[in-house]
Amino acid sequence: MNAGACLTLAAFYGAVWSKQREKRVYLLFSCGAAAAAVISAFELWMMHARTVEQYQLLVRWIHLPTWVLIVSFVAAMAYELSSDMARAARLTRELELSEKRFNLAADSANFGMWEWDLEKDEIWVTPTRRAQLGFSASEKITFEELISRWREDDRDKVRQAVNEAIQHGKDYQAEFRVVRGDGSMQWVCARGRVQVDEHGKAKRLTEISLDITARKEAEMLAQQQRSELERLRQQKTAFLEREVAERARLEREVIESCAREQRRIAYDLHDGVGQQLVSIALSAKLLEEQLRVDRPAEAEKASAIVRLANEAARQARLTARSLEGADEVGDLKTALESLAVNISQNCRVRSTVKANGASLPVSAPVAAQLYRIAQEAVRNAVEHGAAREVLIQLMFGHRGMLLTVQDDGEGFDTKTNGHGMGLRIMRYRAQRLGGSCEVHTGASKGTTVYCRVPLEAQPSISTIS
Repeated sequence: MNAGACLTLAAFYGAVWSKQREKRVYLLFSCGAAAAAVISAFELWMMHARTVEQYQLLVRWIHLPTWVLIVSFVAAMAYELSSDMARAARLTRELELSEKRFNLAADSANFGMWEWDLEKDEIWVTPTRRAQLGFSASEKITFEELISRWREDDRDKVRQAVNEAIQHGKDYQAEFRVVRGDGSMQWVCARGRVQVDEHGKAKRLTEISLDITARKEAEMLAQQQRSELERLRQQKTAFLEREVAERARLEREVIESCAREQRRIAYDLHDGVGQQLVSIALSAKLLEEQLRVDRPAEAEKASAIVRLANEAARQARLTARSLEGADEVGDLKTALESLAVNISQNCRVRSTVKANGASLPVSAPVAAQLYRIAQEAVRNAVEHGAAREVLIQLMFGHRGMLLTVQDDGEGFDTKTNGHGMGLRIMRYRAQRLGGSCEVHTGASKGTTVYCRVPLEAQPSISTIS
């Protein structure tokens, strides 16, 4: 039975060796098994020996298969041992090469790696990161020694994140500052993962840390630049606000001065020029009466002087009312119609007023401002545009009202003449009402002034855009 089992084993290893000739250990195992079968056969023959000479002969020859068995097993064991040693040496070299490659990749990517054995409280750190932290190559590192290299005000935050990851077996991420061995500061972004055993107990904590100092410095520089830009923006805004406020104040003073000057001129026309023209008319009337009997030709001339003086006095009174009485225009539509009649009679310009049927009551201050805008627009059309026809329209909608003054004059270039005092005053008055004033014109195409104000407009002082 032993011989049969050994022969079977020898046949098995022999078949394997025939397929894998480079594995000579299988041949040795086959020879050893065959030798064991031969030894079993010799022992069987020795049991059946009948004489001492036969037994001695078998004992002498049994040493041959025994020697083959010993040599085969010794050779096989030596072969396996040498193969294991060679394999171990190769694995050691590969491990060293892999570690060097890993360290090179880590250094190239500027990240480090450390692993914490929770049971032994020992931490392995990549050589480069170990040197940066001020640890020697063979120095044992504990977690408290490692965390002592971190910035003091960041330690509690990272320690809490690590403890939560260990307790719950989850990953964690944290950003903190590390004090290097040379005293310099380094920003680090760390990501860790907890490894647990079959019972769910944490055994190891593996972490990869990335140097983000350049990114943090860029962020701080960007924040400083944003702060500086915000400071400059606030300074510029404050300067512009002061400039706009001063500009609005000056323009308001100019407008008020213009209003005062208009009233002064109105008073001078009414009380000065008007009264003098009336006196001239009365004197000419008396002269006409004296000359009527004896010198009728001269009387007719005196009568003409009376008519001219009365017409001049009437024109002075109309101009005075136009300049002085606009702040109390009453009904806006009626005031605009009176303006149109005055322009038609005195300037020989056809003027028309149109208002839609949905006219609503307009407060006196708003009516005064709108009347002033229409008056300025009509004056520009007559004096600067040489218009022969002017159309004034007043339209009301759901949210506001629109005043338009359209003429057939020569027009003007808004790029070169669109910032005159008259236009600025019209825009200022519209903005006081919370509205806007726009001028559309073209060369030889006439001019149209659009003034839009809300229905609930109330005059107020505002800036000019």
